[in-house]
Amino acid sequence: MNVADLFRAQGTRLFWRRLPDSQAVGEPTGQLIEPDRAYFVVRLNEMYLGTRRTLWRRFRPLVHGFTTHAGREEHSIAGPGQLQQLGEANLERVVVLNTRLAGPIAFDDGDVSLVVGLYSVPGDDAATALVATVGAAAGLAGLAAGPVTQLADVVKTGVDSILGLAATRLRLGVSDVFFAGNPLRSGFHVGIGTPEENVDVDRLWLRDGRLMMGVDPVVARPYTDHDYMVVQIERREARPDWPGLPGIADFEQRFRAVMGDGALLPADRRNRLAAVWPAFCRTLADSPHLTRLDAGRIAGQVSDDLKARLRAMESASPFETRSWAEATVATRKPADVDFADLPEHFAAVGPEARLGDDLF
Repeated sequence: MNVADLFRAQGTRLFWRRLPDSQAVGEPTGQLIEPDRAYFVVRLNEMYLGTRRTLWRRFRPLVHGFTTHAGREEHSIAGPGQLQQLGEANLERVVVLNTRLAGPIAFDDGDVSLVVGLYSVPGDDAATALVATVGAAAGLAGLAAGPVTQLADVVKTGVDSILGLAATRLRLGVSDVFFAGNPLRSGFHVGIGTPEENVDVDRLWLRDGRLMMGVDPVVARPYTDHDYMVVQIERREARPDWPGLPGIADFEQRFRAVMGDGALLPADRRNRLAAVWPAFCRTLADSPHLTRLDAGRIAGQVSDDLKARLRAMESASPFETRSWAEATVATRKPADVDFADLPEHFAAVGPEARLGDDLF
């Protein structure tokens, strides 16, 4: 099923607009997402169906997101049926907020295509389909280096099973592309299932992550006039999950093996690290999941960490010394290299220098 074609088939020009930054109360908006320097995350802040029941049948909201950038595709679904631990009963009382639809994705100056659909789905059928989809996806959790295609197939299958239900209806579909003339920047995009002329944008506010309506954000009340969804574009400079990216965990093992080899003299240990370092830098620089800026920062963090461990070993200290911390603390053996435990700081040296081959 081509989701974009399905949206175009509706034929109605409904409301979809980026909320002015001044109307997103207390939220970080308006930041330009620069190529090779920042990541973007697509997040569903909120979704709402104005009609939850038709005769005896209950309907629940569901959002399907499809994001494409630099040859990378991400499918995602969000709905109350994802809360499997709560059971399948009374899901109309479940509120789904701030669900990530895509990212973090390294921005490289190419077009970003965003397709998002808000559906009303028959309650029991939606819950069953979503629970099955999430259960299958959970079986792939923790395998970030491998099953990206498998995970996408699981989500697509779940979406197809839901869209194939006889009573499923598309309430609002959006297909938007960000490019030079429509630059990607942080902010909130509001889609409302009514023609544009029916919406007074000046009375819309985002407060505490919820869409409100009123003359000002203080007296505004939750928006309930029509079906709607709020999609946020986030800007990030760093990926805290980088140790689990494809290819990087292998270097953690290699560095640990060098540091833990008790037969090596200090000079030999440095030479071994120096031999591995260029390949590590190339892996960071070539990773499609990292920006150039963040790759340089990661190289700086790892370099500083390994050098501190070498100094501790060469000074005959049995423990690693954290000289970059607010207080110097002996915490663990220098040989216990762990990327996930690196200090959260950014090296002052620029990314190009930190990705050099001569740091050891």
